[in-house]
Amino acid sequence: MSYQSDLGANPLIIDDSNAAKLVDQWRQEGLTFGGMQRDYNSAPFGSAARPSRNFQYTFESDRGKLRDRIQRADENKTTPDDWRRASGVPILNQGSWGYCWMMGVVGAMMTSYSMTGINPPHLNAFPTAYRGKNGRDEGGWGEEALRYINEFGVVENSLWPGLQARMSNWDKQEVQTNAALHKVTESIELPQSDVLALVSVLTDPKNPAPVPIGLPWWGHLVYAVRALALEGGKFGIFFVNSWGLDWGDQGCGILAESKSRAAEQIAIQRVSPLVLAA
Repeated sequence: MSYQSDLGANPLIIDDSNAAKLVDQWRQEGLTFGGMQRDYNSAPFGSAARPSRNFQYTFESDRGKLRDRIQRADENKTTPDDWRRASGVPILNQGSWGYCWMMGVVGAMMTSYSMTGINPPHLNAFPTAYRGKNGRDEGGWGEEALRYINEFGVVENSLWPGLQARMSNWDKQEVQTNAALHKVTESIELPQSDVLALVSVLTDPKNPAPVPIGLPWWGHLVYAVRALALEGGKFGIFFVNSWGLDWGDQGCGILAESKSRAAEQIAIQRVSPLVLAA
């Protein structure tokens, strides 16, 4: 029998049979979305890569090899999810703001920090989205989040707690200085709707990385931290949401392969060295 991942006792698996019903349910519960279709005319494919260079990443596309890589990553506990859990990366909560597109990227940043082996800073995604949108409660996409992050940085929650809608906080020197320490220094764009490329990055033997993924069927952006080997030769994606710890499995869920086809997916491979923020 081919390898299958351990999904736990009562996993929340979103698939074709329940996705539409769940999205309706979440809307009725008052949960906020905010993921928008990226404008590829103004932000063409590749523009989210950092640094901007002609870099060729080789994605593994053989399903058998990918399943073997999932098994090794699970057994060795080397997935981005293992690092995230071990370091206690916080689950973000966007509240009533449509800033999932920023929350997912910043969550992936903190997970990338955790993969350096040092406790990651607790970053607050809200101020960067709030400044980028000039105080407006608007949706966006991952590439847009990266632009704002590289322009303004991301401040730690201790200096700007929670969802304080106070633009004057940005006038504080300590906020500006701290935010400038936290930026994405290396990222790659994965081909749209390519689940095998996503599995390949999550299970890369040398440099696995968390991947923010924009899902049009949901109108939402989350970040992927682990690839799963499911029955029938299919893959699944374990992801982290931005609706707080009470949602799903402590803020996380599982996408079936058919629901993992993202319109935008950006691997966060490197962030500003944490030693600079000490």
